[in-house]
Amino acid sequence: MVPADRQPTAPGLSIDFMRTAIQDLATIKEWYSRLAYAIQRGVPGDGSRVFIYRDKAAQGLKLATVAASNDPDQSALQLLTTHFNNVQRWSNTLVESRKSLGTANYSMSPNALNDDPLYQTITRCSQFLATMLAGGKFEDDGSSCH
Repeated sequence: MVPADRQPTAPGLSIDFMRTAIQDLATIKEWYSRLAYAIQRGVPGDGSRVFIYRDKAAQGLKLATVAASNDPDQSALQLLTTHFNNVQRWSNTLVESRKSLGTANYSMSPNALNDDPLYQTITRCSQFLATMLAGGKFEDDGSSCH
């Protein structure tokens, strides 16, 4: 018999997946928040300081993959994976932009993040995933996490 706190919610996300995915979502948010903070304030560097956050988020994604035990978990995992990949893509873009001094635009304009479509997608997806995972039932928002 499976303990009550380990039984999946019917027909939604399993408890283990929800816990693991929420933890990873928080790690991903810490990663992109650090990136946003650094570029807004013109912190010098090549992006290597945030590798530890990326690596923690990647490890969390692996744990969420292992914890995904049913179809709703697998569907939510796809959205979480896309979210991770979008943050990775944004990070890569910022590193390349820093090489050409393009990130100065972020520190010179108070609205730069508001005008960055990928950052806005990341923010919306993070908010959506947080709500979905906390609710325990898979939903597809159709836009921000794809």
